[in-house]
Amino acid sequence: MLLCFAKYQLFMEILTDIGLLVVGALLGIGSSGTFWWVQSHYWVPKIRFSEEIAEYEIKGDRSFFQCAFENVGKREIIDLDIQVRIGIQGFLGATGWAYHTVSSNASRVPQLAQSKRRRVRVFDTRETIQFLDAPSKSLREEIEKCTSLRDVLQLGQDAAVRVHVFGYDAFSGARKHFKSREYRIDEIRKGTFNGLDVVQNSRFKV
Repeated sequence: MLLCFAKYQLFMEILTDIGLLVVGALLGIGSSGTFWWVQSHYWVPKIRFSEEIAEYEIKGDRSFFQCAFENVGKREIIDLDIQVRIGIQGFLGATGWAYHTVSSNASRVPQLAQSKRRRVRVFDTRETIQFLDAPSKSLREEIEKCTSLRDVLQLGQDAAVRVHVFGYDAFSGARKHFKSREYRIDEIRKGTFNGLDVVQNSRFKV
């Protein structure tokens, strides 16, 4: 009888240990899942882009084209990586899209405080376009002949500019990728930015 009781007691202790292990594992998984959800949905950067590209005219019939974005999150964004991608469809009868990345005035930004904005120059008629990943030789040569972003966006049957922003939340270290809308030629307007809106004012031409 005593032997049976001892075996029963040992069996119950083993079951208790297994139960504690299972509960601990479930709590660990639940805690990790909760932390991941909070980090992915709350402790992350938040950005809003302008709806249009501004064409800012300067002396000598020159101009530059820029979009803007704002940190609309609750914390600072650090170590921003900004890429300007241009896609052209149907160049010289091609059926697909040809994409390339170009250099801008804001490829790397160390920090962007809450509610602050950044303008990204996507094309400048005063400077030679710099390719970070060049398209085909024939397309590259045609782009280099263009004197305006509008010219670039008319090289194929369709074309668009999109700005990509990668940044880290200053508190959690979570990194997130944002992308603007695809700006087409109809989304280019002469003017400058007031916030994220393209407007015309007395300083429109300088």
